[in-house]
Amino acid sequence: MAGYNEIRGLRVKYLSDDPANPENGQVWYNSTTGNLRVQGIEGTGSWASGGTLGTARYQGGGAGTQTAGLIFGGNGFTANTEEYDGTSFSEQNDMATARRAIGGCGLQTAALAAGGYAGGPLAGVANTEEYDGTSWGPGGNLNTARLGLTAFGIQTVAVAAGGYSTAEVTNVEEYNGSTWTAVTALPTARSGLGSAGIQTAGLTFGGSPYTNETKEYDGTNWTTGGNLNTARSNGGGCGIQTAALFFGGSTPTQVANAEEYNGTSWSNIASLGTAITNNSSATAGTTSAALSMAGSSPVTAATEEFTVPVGAANLSVS
Repeated sequence: MAGYNEIRGLRVKYLSDDPANPENGQVWYNSTTGNLRVQGIEGTGSWASGGTLGTARYQGGGAGTQTAGLIFGGNGFTANTEEYDGTSFSEQNDMATARRAIGGCGLQTAALAAGGYAGGPLAGVANTEEYDGTSWGPGGNLNTARLGLTAFGIQTVAVAAGGYSTAEVTNVEEYNGSTWTAVTALPTARSGLGSAGIQTAGLTFGGSPYTNETKEYDGTNWTTGGNLNTARSNGGGCGIQTAALFFGGSTPTQVANAEEYNGTSWSNIASLGTAITNNSSATAGTTSAALSMAGSSPVTAATEEFTVPVGAANLSVS
């Protein structure tokens, strides 16, 4: 009569060596070392220097991920655009409107640049541009021109929140890939705020006047989330509503602080190697793989990458 193992198979694989490409959560027994092993045990994250931009800048827009990042615009009212491949930056086609203090979001091959400051009175612009991985094309204008706003989501389903238009504003607009529509305003007027998430599950945090406020967006309404440990503005943010990062910024003194949000509260994590403000972030990054680009410390072309190591570890069995 067949035994259980012959009928059902071994739930834990019995191997003479660790598998070449284990999946997260996979468990196996290594008969050579005599250890029960599991893939996906996370260590403590840390920041390390990444590639250097071709053009130093601050207040540029950001999009993409740690290994497929994008930065555009910045101080000096530049239209310069650069792509990051996880190692180095390469020059790409310029934006149509040179500006800084832009709301940026999306992916390296489908990014969105909304608003910003192109000189003149501190009221900002309404221009929106869309990037397809090669060139920038025009998008629908914001209803409220402003600078220092934040944006989250993807190119065709995005949110622009807050900003400055002769004063801090509460304005929030949603983008459908062609037009912006005014929706429920932020409870508090802010500029220089960070953000994460998607149109129906977003997050804003920090901002000027210097605040530790966090607000969660469900696609219709804003509710209060856990407060940051360090009130600040003009830092980089990425992630999703229940797993976000905020790094750098000013209090008004520029700081290296980094914090992680779990959907309820913020906790301090490893600080950036260099205190920085007005840094750009790969907005589609995660809490285990984030990218901070450029900034003013003073103005720099340096980047930093946050990585949480994931690998195999021994399981203790008693």
